[in-house]
Amino acid sequence: MQPQYVGILLNDSTYRGIPNGKTGTESMENYQEAAEMYGLIPCFFRIQDLSLETCTAAGYIRTTSGYSLTELPIPRVIHNRAIYRDKQAHQLIDRLLSWGIFIYNSSTRYGKDTVHLMLEEDPVIRPALPQTVRANAASIRSMLEQHGDLILKPCRGSVGLGIMRLRRDKFHDHFTYSRSSPSAKGWRTVRLSRGNLPLLLRKRIRALPFLAQQRIPLAEYAGRPYDIRVTVQRGLRGVWEVSGMFAKTSPPRTFVSNIAQGGSAYPVREIFCRSLPGMPPDLLIERTAHFAIQTARSLSKHMPYAADFGMDVAVTSEGLLYFIEANGRDQRYGFREAGMEEVWKETYRKPMGFARYLLDSGIWPAY
Repeated sequence: MQPQYVGILLNDSTYRGIPNGKTGTESMENYQEAAEMYGLIPCFFRIQDLSLETCTAAGYIRTTSGYSLTELPIPRVIHNRAIYRDKQAHQLIDRLLSWGIFIYNSSTRYGKDTVHLMLEEDPVIRPALPQTVRANAASIRSMLEQHGDLILKPCRGSVGLGIMRLRRDKFHDHFTYSRSSPSAKGWRTVRLSRGNLPLLLRKRIRALPFLAQQRIPLAEYAGRPYDIRVTVQRGLRGVWEVSGMFAKTSPPRTFVSNIAQGGSAYPVREIFCRSLPGMPPDLLIERTAHFAIQTARSLSKHMPYAADFGMDVAVTSEGLLYFIEANGRDQRYGFREAGMEEVWKETYRKPMGFARYLLDSGIWPAY
């Protein structure tokens, strides 16, 4: 019987670290164990390692003596973990898809404005969206007047880079920002005259597209606001499932909960029990999971070949749920930071189970 390969498409930096075991937050061992569960052999390569002329891929495969560079036919199923900004890479992926090769998560980066517009079309999800507009001086002043507390975020970006906060009290406005990133140490807050937009903010929104978004009043744990990261993936059955979730708290003096910015990760049940004592934690977890799956289904109607989301969900002190953002390349390591080792491994098992589903069924599942 011929071996069945699953391709793992990586960025350059992760790929280069494979021989020395220095692959950052990506665990090659987890991929290996998960693939073996489903009778698959993982092959790790980059987009430039694929040849359309010879229909081959040159990638790393683990042998008894370590990882070895091997040339093999392009696998029928490829799990994309890379981010591509150049047109040529996307054209190559489109060619492979047209040949009938399954590349799930073929695009891992969507603009926050694009995602928001997709979800606004869904009448079920729409009430759970914070009011969001394209940021300019006029829209920021109008939104601040209306809501009193805003998050300003780049349309494209990750791990909280470039994000700012503008809030209003009875006498002043307060602007929170960071010049050094990713680092919680660089955060500062300055007091402003009401309606006076700081120069740094104006420069940033002129240089790049930004969103101005109503800030949801998050529930707090030990005096720190938190949100919930929910990993939603397709697995062996081909349907959307929640692999796990954890709570992310903001560091002192900041408002961002990204772990790369100094946020902390905790098991979600523990946080719900301590921060929302009047609400059954299991019911909150169930509601959060249901909401995340609904959101993934809604997004997958617009995102062909999506199979993996890291969903950030806001929870208020009243137990209301709001959508914050969806990441097409979930970093996964937050589960390990939260001490949830088995769930961390499950976030690798699900994509390998989905590879098996695609190989066996030969069809892409419904939404």
